[in-house]
Amino acid sequence: MVMELEMQERFEERLQQLRHLLTEEQMLEAKNIYQLAHEKNVEAMVELADIYRIMEEYSLSVYWLQKASKAGNSEAQYQLANCYYEGLGVEEDIEMAFSLYKKAAKNGNPDAANNLADMYLNGEVGNVNYKEALKWFEVAAKQNVVEAMFTLGIMYEQGIGVNRDDEKAFQYYLKAAEGGDLDAQYRMGSIYFEGLLGRERNVPLAIEWFEKAAEYHHIDSIYNLGFLYENGIGVERNGKKALYYYKRASLLGDYQAKLNIAYIYENGIDVEVDKKAAARWRELAKQQKQNEYN
Repeated sequence: MVMELEMQERFEERLQQLRHLLTEEQMLEAKNIYQLAHEKNVEAMVELADIYRIMEEYSLSVYWLQKASKAGNSEAQYQLANCYYEGLGVEEDIEMAFSLYKKAAKNGNPDAANNLADMYLNGEVGNVNYKEALKWFEVAAKQNVVEAMFTLGIMYEQGIGVNRDDEKAFQYYLKAAEGGDLDAQYRMGSIYFEGLLGRERNVPLAIEWFEKAAEYHHIDSIYNLGFLYENGIGVERNGKKALYYYKRASLLGDYQAKLNIAYIYENGIDVEVDKKAAARWRELAKQQKQNEYN
């Protein structure tokens, strides 16, 4: 009883340290979740594990995930697998992560199915198994996991474990892109820009997809928009817009974007020639390259 009181006091003390992040209502809810978890409410156990993770009390988070996992909760099994995979609050154990992903996937957890498929695809436990990878990616995709849809697109485009099928690849990329997957949106832009997978080249449509991904800071999409505006490909040439996109890409760490900015200033592409600005951007690119080598 004394230990339980001490644990509760520590929980409430750590909760107080999060007051700047939580409303009064959320503070009361967290205390209620704590009580319910101790009364063996499995869903509350998973929620309490989430709270402990926010508190950075990872071992306690694992403790509650283990209890909920033993009770058969698929979300707890999935999150516990992540802990073993990352070594967060517990010693890293890839085989245990694999086992828990499989349990959670069989219990209907779509994210676990996707991670299990990834492990089969990469041969992280045993040999690469394309058949099992395909099976679990399809399970996850049917439950709207966009990462699984994107990976299926890659598998069908490249013929990885399946016969190559451009139309299936395109449809999976499209579903993933429509679901908000940034890499899929970038891929759709590339497909239309280059005329791949049986599609006709359509630069305006490519720009639409690049813009969708760029809105959420997808670096390659941002760079491509800069390139298209710099060179007037599918749009009217606009050096100022090119600079806007290149500078965004540069802030995200794109080396080539810095050189392209320097080129625009050196040659006055829709802006005043500015040799000093050009030299500054070339120096920034040089420093980045040196830092990468060090």
